[in-house]
Parts: sequence; structure tokens; C-alpha cells
Amino acid sequence: MVTYILDSTKSEPYYIQIYNYLKRDIEQGTIKTGEKLPSKRALSAHLGVSVITVENAYGQLLSEGYIKSIAKKGYFAEEVTVTHYKKSENKPSRNDDEPEEKEPENQLFPFSIWAKLMREELSYHQEKLLTKPSFQGVYELRVAICEHLKKFRNMNVSPNQVVVGAGTEYLYLLIHTLFGGNYTFGVEDPGYEKISHIYEGQNITCKAIPMTDDGIDIDYLKQTQVDILHISPSHHFPTGVVTSIGKRYALLEWASHSPSRYIIEDDYDSEFRLSGKPIPSMYSIDAIDKVIYMNTFSKSLASTIRISYMVLPNALLDKFHQATWYYSCTVSTFEQYTLARFIKEGYFEKHINRMKKYYKERRDCLLKEIKNYDIFKHSVVSGENSGLHCVITFDTLLSDEDLKHTVEQYGFRVGLLKEYYKEKKQIDTHTLIFYY
Repeated sequence: MVTYILDSTKSEPYYIQIYNYLKRDIEQGTIKTGEKLPSKRALSAHLGVSVITVENAYGQLLSEGYIKSIAKKGYFAEEVTVTHYKKSENKPSRNDDEPEEKEPENQLFPFSIWAKLMREELSYHQEKLLTKPSFQGVYELRVAICEHLKKFRNMNVSPNQVVVGAGTEYLYLLIHTLFGGNYTFGVEDPGYEKISHIYEGQNITCKAIPMTDDGIDIDYLKQTQVDILHISPSHHFPTGVVTSIGKRYALLEWASHSPSRYIIEDDYDSEFRLSGKPIPSMYSIDAIDKVIYMNTFSKSLASTIRISYMVLPNALLDKFHQATWYYSCTVSTFEQYTLARFIKEGYFEKHINRMKKYYKERRDCLLKEIKNYDIFKHSVVSGENSGLHCVITFDTLLSDEDLKHTVEQYGFRVGLLKEYYKEKKQIDTHTLIFYY
């Protein structure tokens, strides 16, 4: 029986401490691949904690792919191969201190606070508002983003690595400018089709890589000529799949085999992890400078706030500056300075917490409501612990179109999973996407 010392003086709850101990032991091989973990009841009695505490720890490990659950048998350790690399010695080519040259419900947007901060910026900082910032964005906002990423995603990032732009679509265009047209991009299938449309609109060749139940199909990826892989490992749209930790390391291993290979980590709704602790980002475990991190405030604040950002590996900074130095930042300085204060003064964190509570209530309401209808009998819900949607697979003989029509009659807002495949599926998946 594993024995861990739980510290009541720590700010971390007991389930996080148990999760961290087990995660460490699985990664280090102390708990062998395939080894059975103690039952929840046995471990809770051994450690002197509640069963729900152990259940929460196991749930987090399960969602990240460290363990698997076998019905009526228990929990077993998964294979996790952690590849250790020497951290890149590339240094940022710019000084950090250089001078500067879904939607959430409308009624929950913090208009009063946003207006207050905007008024103060207009009243007291007029000169800087009319000063052209760096093409990467206002320095104060990039610093605030770095502090946010450190606190909530455990990412150590320099402001010089951060690039701010008006929406992720603009950042995709910068990615194209950075790499040029000779690279082949891999995208998830099924996936958010706008991504491939934008890349293909820039004459970039895109290859569709199938999804499996723990992330992208890496065997298929290895057989396909792909240089840049664009994925959403913390919460895939539309399937809701979380890429397992073993597959994350395998993807980094794939990227390490060629200097032209990079991974774009699209972390589009990572703030909305509704159960357990946030899934660690791929960037946070990347020791070889192969991950380009991308996120947006359009999901967390409002779809009309067109502010997104990406974090470049240090190894790409010089190349990026040479390729894009003549661009101007596409976001108003007024909004950038306001957002910087909104993050730095803690309003963003409070807003996220409020929205998580709101969406969790909507998620719980949905899961409770579906019990009232016979069509949901024997259905399987997945992806409900992260993001702003989940998927439900039905046990039915109805066509997908008839299934969608029937469910919509009950007042649910749904989409067809099969419509998000690169080559639109003609066969039925019996799976619908439910939006919160």
C-alpha cells in the first residue's frame, strides 16, 4: 500500500497532494505500468481521508491519462514515458526592459469595472495611449499575460515571447509569415474547420490527422508528412477529448526528430476546467522549444473583445522578428492597457471564477435535465469536465439529422459531430454536441 504524508499546513487540498504523489511515482516508475492502485476506500482508510478526496485525486489522474479505470477491477497505472532533454540555451534577442514603440453571457460581463479602468486610462495616461507600441503588443499587457500564465498554467514565459493580436485568425496569418508556404500543417479531424480554412487560404497544405480517445492518432501522424501540428490538447473541439500525458510526451518526441517540426498548442478554453485542477499545458512540459502556445480572451471575456496572444519558443524569436518586424499591432492601445490592468488587479481571475460557477451550474442543469427524456437512456456523456460544451453518444436507430431534430424539440442547443470531419461523414455517428 502506498504511504504518503499529507500536510495540513499546505494551501493545497489533500486530493491535490495525493494526485501529485501518485503522478510523481507513475512518472518515475515507482508505480509500474499496469500496476493496480489501491481501491478508493482502502487508500482513504490508509491515509485517513475521505473516500471523495481519493476519488477526486483519481479523477484528475484519469483525466490526464496517468491511470485507467477498468470496470469492476479498479484503477491501473498507464505507461508514461517522460523524455528528458536539456533545456534550450537560446536566449531572447530583445531586452525585456526595451521601451515600447462562445460566448459568456452579456449580462455577466463586468462592464462597470471595464468602464472604470478605461476612464482612468483616458484621464491619467493620455500620452502613452497615443504612443505606438511594439508590433508584439503593449509591454504592460505582455507582462500581465506572463504573470497570469505563471499563476494559472505553470508556464515560465518572458514578455518578449508574447505576441498580441486581434483574434487568433490574425495570429494564424503571422504563423504563416513566420514559416512560409513550404511547410505542411497537420490539423485535428474532426476539428474546428476555420483553422484549416485560414491556413489553406494562405496556400498552406493541410493534412487531417484522425483523433483517438486520448488525443491525436500519433501512429497516423508518423506516417504523414507534417511539419507543424496544430492541436488543442487540454480540451479538443468538438469531441471534448483531453490528450493523455503519455501521448503528450510522444508528440514532443515526434517534434524532436526534425528541426522543422513544431506543435501549436491551441488552449482556447483552458480557463473553464469545471471539475478538478486545470490540465497542465504542453508548453509547461516542453524542454526542447518545440511548442507555440496560443490562447484568446474572446472565450473568457467576450467574443467581441478581439484580443488573442501566442507565446513563441525562444528558438523562434530571431526568425519571427526578421519575418514580421514591419507589422503593426492590430489591437487598440486603449484596450490593451485596460486589459493589462484588468488582469494585474485581479479582476480577470474574479471574472473567470464567476463564469466557471455559472457554466458549471448550466452543465449540471443539462446533465440533470437529460434524465427526464427516454431518448437519453443508455447514452454516454463525455468531455463534460472541461470547456463550454460536452458530447453525448446515443443508443438509437435514428439518423443523426432526425436525432438532432428530436433533441432540439426538447429545448436543447446541439450540433452534429459528423459535420466537423474534414471529409463530411455520410454515416451516422449518433453523437451530438451540447453547448452550455
